[in-house]
Amino acid sequence: MKGDSPSIAALAIGDELLSGEVLDTNLRSIAVALSRLGLVVTRHVTVPDEIDDIVRDVRLMAATSDVVIVTGGLGPTSDDLTTEAVGKATGSALVFHPHLEKMLRDFFGSLGREMRDENLKQAYLPEGAVEVPTAGGTAPGFMIEYDGALIAVLPGVPREMESMMDSHVMPEIEKRFPASETTTTRRILTFGLGESDMAGLVADRIGAGPVKYGFLVMGGPIVVKLTASGPGAAAVEAMLDDEQKKVEERLGKLIYAVGDETMEEVVGQLLREQGMTIATAESITAGMVSSRLANVPGSSDYLVGGVIAYGIGEKTKVLEVPDELLREGAVNRPVAEAMARGARELFGTDLAVSTTGVAGPGTGGERKPTGTVAIALSHAAGEMSLERKLPGPRNMVRNIATMAALNLVRLHLVDPGRAEHFEPDTPEGRE
Repeated sequence: MKGDSPSIAALAIGDELLSGEVLDTNLRSIAVALSRLGLVVTRHVTVPDEIDDIVRDVRLMAATSDVVIVTGGLGPTSDDLTTEAVGKATGSALVFHPHLEKMLRDFFGSLGREMRDENLKQAYLPEGAVEVPTAGGTAPGFMIEYDGALIAVLPGVPREMESMMDSHVMPEIEKRFPASETTTTRRILTFGLGESDMAGLVADRIGAGPVKYGFLVMGGPIVVKLTASGPGAAAVEAMLDDEQKKVEERLGKLIYAVGDETMEEVVGQLLREQGMTIATAESITAGMVSSRLANVPGSSDYLVGGVIAYGIGEKTKVLEVPDELLREGAVNRPVAEAMARGARELFGTDLAVSTTGVAGPGTGGERKPTGTVAIALSHAAGEMSLERKLPGPRNMVRNIATMAALNLVRLHLVDPGRAEHFEPDTPEGRE
């Protein structure tokens, strides 16, 4: 090794990453995969689609790192230069592989499309490289040795990169650097309090034992991260199980999932288990709630339909919100409740959730300040609702409102008898 512990560098390639057009989510996936072996990314660099820049940084990273993980630039277009650049950096000529050409032609044939000649560049790999088979796309990855480092080159498409990382790169890294101990991080997903309030509820646990705490803000949800290290997986999982129980005692229903499960997956599973259907009535979120619900495979089991009632007229004509409720504006709990009730009656569902609010900038004539949202749920026994003043710019307000609407559904399904009394930012919500 080039240091006391393995040094791992990540090199992301693409003009679109540097311009901000595309968000590089691959670093997180790489870091999470490495953490299972107790390893961390020690350096991360993003370079443009320029062959000289790629060659330079591949060589620099290989000289100082034990592993270099390169993502992006394996496509068929003229700006996809990674394979050529890595070949040049390592002094390896590119070699044509007939089986890769066949794979490419079969792929396009299965789609009923003719393959363009440009795609043939994906059938070349640097001499001596070990192929990493494709994972749903047309770009194979590869691994090659240079200057004492393992260079792993993977597509930039996240789902392909993650699959190829898990199937081939991680086993090779584990073989080279067997872990002396196991390190695992468990993510506890919460919604309803800010980061400082959430941390305050578990403050006495931080530093009190072998499990390390961390907090991550996710634009509404707060992730409580528990990290433990030990001589084996069983011992580490036991430590995390014990600490998780203590966190659950403090946070209660603020926790909506453990791991990477999304709010809509949690809500969908609860709806399916209870055999219930749901509809949506959205103003401020304009379809975001129903879209999130529909992200889950099989959501047609419970999601019946939705209404985007952005204007006042649509609220009265489609959802039959009484005119007298709208005299004080459309952003309040009675209007939200009437919207939810109207959607439930319109679609004949067991539940309906509604959103209305002021996303800003400006109030659009509403008397409530920017960031105010009202959310309601209609169910067999009536309606429940809440009103909040949310922080941040327009997109943040709409995203948090979407999460809050889904969370209101979750709370009702978890405990119908108490959900209507749940106020996330009050002491009662912390039981």
